[in-house]
Amino acid sequence: MKFIVSIPGLAHTIPMNHYVPQALRSLGHEVIVFNHERDNWVEKIREKISKPAFLDYKNEQLLQLIDREKPDVFFSIYGRTQTAEIIRKIKSKKILTASWWLNDPFQLGFEAAPAAEYDFYFTNSLYTHDDYRKKGVQNIYFLPVGIMPELHKPMTQRQYKYDVLFAGDHKPNREEILADLVKKGIKVAIMGPWKARKMKYDDILAPYFIKRSFFTPEEMVQVFQQSKIVLNVHTWLDLCDYGVNPRLFEASGSGSFQLCDDKKEISMLFEPQKEVVLYKSPAELPALIEYYLQHDQEREAIAEAAYQRVVRDHTYTQRMQTVLDLIAKSKK
Repeated sequence: MKFIVSIPGLAHTIPMNHYVPQALRSLGHEVIVFNHERDNWVEKIREKISKPAFLDYKNEQLLQLIDREKPDVFFSIYGRTQTAEIIRKIKSKKILTASWWLNDPFQLGFEAAPAAEYDFYFTNSLYTHDDYRKKGVQNIYFLPVGIMPELHKPMTQRQYKYDVLFAGDHKPNREEILADLVKKGIKVAIMGPWKARKMKYDDILAPYFIKRSFFTPEEMVQVFQQSKIVLNVHTWLDLCDYGVNPRLFEASGSGSFQLCDDKKEISMLFEPQKEVVLYKSPAELPALIEYYLQHDQEREAIAEAAYQRVVRDHTYTQRMQTVLDLIAKSKK
């Protein structure tokens, strides 16, 4: 089949912009990528004058590409760069439409994109789907992210550099948790775009940053490989007990032992405490960290089990095969 994959610009934090096309191509499909990023200085000026007008302009380019290439499927990552009218125009050409929304549960797709217009709508949380159905989104499916085995893989000969590592954006709850660990004498390496002016505990945490800016997927894998424990704190830790983030898979794919706050979907994806160790409350972290730093063999066995699981069940190729299977089923 021929796909046109729409990506929402080259954002630092959206690596699936690249992973989705790669996975579809690996399955033998033709993929044309349409990027909503401004391409030149004229488009930069257009965007500066009016963001909505710029998106209309880019979507006209998209429709021209669709008329020229006549794809079987239009696949939009996030889908917030298209309006309901654009999706209806694409569907009028007898082209199947799909979108993958990755911000559940802290931002639901129907709040930012015309979710109900798509033939297939995928989200990273199973437990938000009733909210979508109330908004008229009927063809909704659970599709978490995964790994790219060519990138996410263990170090051939592991050499530890960090006891505990946290990699991710700044959120007040994350800052509170990390500051509390440092106060208790736990050394936590931190990587991510944390601005001091946003932080309450900058004086405490500043010495622990190994990179205080955006990081590439390659940099993230490297530090995961060098860490005894990767700490995963969902940004919506205090909001709800469901929805899974990319770190759940990326850390395991890097061969790392992971401590992660418990979310309902995780038990469907991993075997808790045998492939990923879950905590209910941040208050549990100091004891868990101390225990697993002292039990190397147990920690490394869990990390290996997690790696075997993601390679077997949680790759981007498998995610795209799920999409293809649903499309094939709908055609029958």
